[in-house]
Amino acid sequence: MLQTTKENFYRLENRLLSINSNLDNINAMREMIYGLVVSDKPTLIMATGGSKVVAYYLQLLLERLWPTGIICEVIEPRDYFYKNDREEFSNLVAISASGNTNGVKDALDDFRGQKYLVCEKKQVGNYEVISWGNEIYDTEHSFISIASSLGPISMLLDTTTVFGGYRMEIGYDEIKKVNEKITELLRRSQEKIFNLPHSFKEDSIIHIMSGYDTKCSSRALESNLVESGLCAPIIHDKGSFCHGRSNLTSDSTPIIYLSHDQDDLDTFLLDTISQEYETVYQLNSSDLYGENYFWREYYLLLQMYYLSKKIAEDKDKDLTKPDYNPRLIKSLYNYRGSL
Repeated sequence: MLQTTKENFYRLENRLLSINSNLDNINAMREMIYGLVVSDKPTLIMATGGSKVVAYYLQLLLERLWPTGIICEVIEPRDYFYKNDREEFSNLVAISASGNTNGVKDALDDFRGQKYLVCEKKQVGNYEVISWGNEIYDTEHSFISIASSLGPISMLLDTTTVFGGYRMEIGYDEIKKVNEKITELLRRSQEKIFNLPHSFKEDSIIHIMSGYDTKCSSRALESNLVESGLCAPIIHDKGSFCHGRSNLTSDSTPIIYLSHDQDDLDTFLLDTISQEYETVYQLNSSDLYGENYFWREYYLLLQMYYLSKKIAEDKDKDLTKPDYNPRLIKSLYNYRGSL
């Protein structure tokens, strides 16, 4: 049975910390990342829905964790068999909470390189399985992914700890420090969104301004709002917004502007659009200045989940237990035919 927004957010911290306390799972994730980084070969990352947020974060990590970066591409399960160049990739990482998303097993069976499945529960297959569930994890029952997206991302944060020293395993003292920081960022994210003065009650469209460095955060907000049926979010790349996309916005439509370090383009855009549009909110990680990029995007990502919660509350709707057409949703979700 689906749990309410209040229940899921009340349990969020405990769920994240319980996911991020199992050394076997964490070190298995570290071993996967280490193997991908050391191989330094092109990597496909496959996911859909809320799992795609995890995929974009993994892409971010692989591109920036190593000095030279790794060529990697995020794809939908259906894209795999349409890719004529898939044999040029040496690694495949499939991300699926259930592990049974349509198309995932077919792709894993077909792929001839190194392959991994990241999912909640242990499974058996001709690929390595990295799970985040454990005996103390209180399984989330939500229409959208919250802990089941943020949990594996929290484990990915662990892979950035002392990794530069080529130490494979991580210990409880290091996990404790990571979890303390997660707890602090949850609190700060909640406070930051609570202090937003705008009510989204009447907004049917929300524009999201994003760059490459905020791709994970923007996709999380977009996915949450679409899947819960709260409104129609539109993501604009900041560069593309300068080439005509501004015609789509009206002066009363809210704009959520995402950034980390404010560069010249950010300054120009914020100055310009703030003069033309009534509601522009910049959400950023500026108060984490000095932290590495992985933590800063994680912090912005947490803000997107609390913003999704606020938008649902403003509209007097439930984010994680929304009204939906069960016949339509279940029929579409259970489709297992050709993609």
